[in-house]
Amino acid sequence: MIAKTSVSIQEFLDARPFQAFHWKILLIGLSVLILDGFDVVAMGFIAPAIIADWKVGRAALGPVLSMGLFGLAIGALIGGPLADRFGRRRVILYAVVFFGLMSLASAWSPTIAVLSVMRFLTGLGLGASQPNAATLASEYAPRKYRSLMVTVIYCGFTLGAAGGGFLASYLIPIYGWQSILVVGGVVPIVFAVALFFVLPESAKFLAVKDWGRARLDQIVSQLDPSVNTGSIDFVTAESEHRGKTAIRLIVTRPHTTVTLALWVGLFMNLLTVYFLNSWLPIIVKDNNFSLADAALVGAMMQVGGTLGNIAIGWEMDRFGSHKVMVATLFAAGVFMVALAKLSLGIYGLMTLVCLLGYCINSTNTGWTAMATSYYPTEMRATGTSWMTGIGRFGAISGASIGAILLSFKWDFGQLFLSLTIPVAIAIAAVWIKARSNEHASPALRNATSH
Repeated sequence: MIAKTSVSIQEFLDARPFQAFHWKILLIGLSVLILDGFDVVAMGFIAPAIIADWKVGRAALGPVLSMGLFGLAIGALIGGPLADRFGRRRVILYAVVFFGLMSLASAWSPTIAVLSVMRFLTGLGLGASQPNAATLASEYAPRKYRSLMVTVIYCGFTLGAAGGGFLASYLIPIYGWQSILVVGGVVPIVFAVALFFVLPESAKFLAVKDWGRARLDQIVSQLDPSVNTGSIDFVTAESEHRGKTAIRLIVTRPHTTVTLALWVGLFMNLLTVYFLNSWLPIIVKDNNFSLADAALVGAMMQVGGTLGNIAIGWEMDRFGSHKVMVATLFAAGVFMVALAKLSLGIYGLMTLVCLLGYCINSTNTGWTAMATSYYPTEMRATGTSWMTGIGRFGAISGASIGAILLSFKWDFGQLFLSLTIPVAIAIAAVWIKARSNEHASPALRNATSH
């Protein structure tokens, strides 16, 4: 019997050049996020048509929007543990099919109550698919491209949201608001059929499972046909921690401090982003700008965010995640103060908001890149998904806090200055995570270093 050579699956994956296999993973993840972005913002596109069709007030759609966000949060909390137990591939497939079916069913909702329930169920699938697509990509990405690959995938969300707006402007006048939900349902279901044939399981996940050897050998052969898999035993420095759930692992030592820092950081980041996404056009209009100008300012926020999502991954891979996150969040705070204190025309306002969007939206994605790089394989999906789920409650809080502050008649400057508080807390969270990494054991630093 020939003795097998033990090879770290992490080192093997890091040593591979970026090739066709990685492009496939990147395009799959990007496509999943495009579909997610379309379906998450679908209600925003169809809300005016529903109000006109059902003859209801704006407030009546509040439960529909809230239930969708709650579904996203709960889906993320559930999807991570399921992926760590059953695999990333299976959860992504089921999640895409599920949110496709629920979106399709939403098109035939007869009442606000039914539509609210259907949007909650759609959100469950969307919440489970997003972080697991990012987790799968991070586990295949060579080390020097890891953050870039994750952040490029998250660009799919803004692309899907933007594409949905153009499609809605064409379809709704001809086919009605239901057509958007039908498209948001049929396309994911068809896409899931293709995913069944092309979506691989995570090699790192297979390496920590007793039953994953045969499938792991097939994937290794695709990445490098010259490897004789029969003579190699692929191992991981991370144990499976039998008898412990991944949820327990992420909140116990040595991960407790980092987990809490990630939760607080993304919560504050999403609170800020959704505050701006929900209320920026109204804030701008109330500051003596026209409705058209307010729409342009809101659009520039998304333009900056898309550019930032692409750039921050490269920056984090090149200069280090903690330094880049602190610098970018600090810059966001500076732009908020500038917006609060300077008297600007429309072009100056658009420029500063674009820069703010570049910073605050990109750090939103940066938290995911940090989480997927930090957590060991057996808890990576859970750690990333729970961070996302907790962060979603920050999104809900941001929209609500904005409504409260506007009811207090806070002016333009006061509102932007108030946003520096969650940004400062997010900076502190990055610092705490960085300090925890420094004090971790060498084995843990090596396993989770980025």
